[in-house]
Amino acid sequence: MDLKDVTDDSILVFELFTASGIEDLSIVSEAVELIRSLVNDLKDEDTYVLIAEPFKNIFDDFDFDVKTITIDNLEEWLEENAYIFDRAMFIAAENDMNLYNLTKLLENKAVKVYGSDSYAVKLCSDKYETFDYLINRVNQPMTYNILLNKKTYWKRAIQIFFDKINGDYGDGSDNGAVPIMQKPKDIPVLDNSDRDEVKKYKLIAKPRFGVDCESLKIISSKRDIDELEEIYPEGSRFIVQEFIPGDVCSVTLISDGKNAIPISLNKQIVEIDENGGKYLGGYVPYEHEMKEKAFEVAKKACESIPGIKGCVGVDLIIADDVYLIEINSRFTTSYVGLSKVANINIGKTIVDLIDKKISIEELGEIEYKDKVSFYKDENGILDIKIGE
Repeated sequence: MDLKDVTDDSILVFELFTASGIEDLSIVSEAVELIRSLVNDLKDEDTYVLIAEPFKNIFDDFDFDVKTITIDNLEEWLEENAYIFDRAMFIAAENDMNLYNLTKLLENKAVKVYGSDSYAVKLCSDKYETFDYLINRVNQPMTYNILLNKKTYWKRAIQIFFDKINGDYGDGSDNGAVPIMQKPKDIPVLDNSDRDEVKKYKLIAKPRFGVDCESLKIISSKRDIDELEEIYPEGSRFIVQEFIPGDVCSVTLISDGKNAIPISLNKQIVEIDENGGKYLGGYVPYEHEMKEKAFEVAKKACESIPGIKGCVGVDLIIADDVYLIEINSRFTTSYVGLSKVANINIGKTIVDLIDKKISIEELGEIEYKDKVSFYKDENGILDIKIGE
């Protein structure tokens, strides 16, 4: 497509997978639904949509014309052409730092991004940095940063953490802190006689940078600690935190960069066992007696991090209290469902908020005309149903 008609009001729109040509439907089925939802929301804007050849027909059933630009290499195209646009709105995830790298690339081209800035994206992409930044601000499971290195005492550190939560180490006077072990003399003698015993309280290990239950490991016994070497390579960093059994949920928010408004509590269907974790889908909106507390925690977390803008998903566990797990400074799968049933146009609202055409206070009460469920089938393809 000729770009000579691009104006100051034009918006460059794309989604990472559909603009990169990845054809594995188990990976891109969500991506297709996400970009279709966003393009539909922005139908009254002058949008130019980047698309790879295998996906050039995904808008054919729309009742309006979509200006698409078929490309071969997303990063190369952006490096050469992004400067033509003043504004952009895109969808990508944190894996391999994709969300950060694309945000930074567009910022370097002086393109206004209708999403979180690179500082906020980088912080939220790192689960440990997010925990550390928000510590004492919102309720979170205790979390430790682990370097898997044969020269460190990482297994001992995890075992002490594991023993502490199960009452097998210390007297509680140190508030559960794991001692710093820098030299052999610092290493405490630990009891391994119960190595195979499954304990009441568990830990969970996760990559510092990861999405969709990637490379999770439940630590139920001391033997499980050794198995972490089969998941994480030498020299890698991951986090270990208290495993909180409860209702796995998320809150979708819209932020103008300073103030955020929760628009939905969402149920997440996640399967977690000794073999790891798997995201299966969810439904929106979700009613829960602790909904307002969940909104409060998500809003505070979102507003605590400078530079968070646009659509944001905050993952939570609702148990005896509400625990923040992570922040996704981007569109999440819940947006697909919400865009079909919410009484506001989410994509258009984000544009207007960041352009300061409207304020958060003017949005009013968010309502839904129905419920939406979205589940991955046996092939990993997303199935969306309204009214279920």
